[in-house]
Amino acid sequence: MSMQRDARARAAHQSAIVRLFYDREGDLRTARVLVIIMVMVAVIVAGTVGVSFAGAAAGPETLVIGALVVFVALKLPFLGLVFWIIMRQGSGYADNDWSDRERGEILTYLADQARDAKGRPDEAERLQWLTREAWLIADTVPDEHRAEAVALAVEIAAMRPTPSGTTAPG
Repeated sequence: MSMQRDARARAAHQSAIVRLFYDREGDLRTARVLVIIMVMVAVIVAGTVGVSFAGAAAGPETLVIGALVVFVALKLPFLGLVFWIIMRQGSGYADNDWSDRERGEILTYLADQARDAKGRPDEAERLQWLTREAWLIADTVPDEHRAEAVALAVEIAAMRPTPSGTTAPG
């Protein structure tokens, strides 16, 4: 595990909010987050509609107070939650902190897809894409795991058919 994932895993044992959104390994519980976000959006919409009806019935002062309450009590916490989740997820695409298990699953998936591509009408395109993905992994993993990804990229590249229809010499 990387340092960032270790920090997330430690935090999962400290905070109820973090435990709600992250598992013991520090991975985001995506389904749970999506359900909570959908519920929060529904509450925001219901609150906005309720304030609109109350404002229409009671007058503009009620509308202003209700809009401020909806904004402060519903929308700001929602934006704070979304911002917090985004910021905890790391610094971007190229900065991977995959565990050995995750990296193995990705490489196994690429190898399986390469084998499944054989004989398909779009075999060359699929193998070209899979080769690029394997090279991307090789470029972003730590040095001690790079050889495995490079070997897979070379293996997939060798599977690509040549213009005469045969596979590249390996």
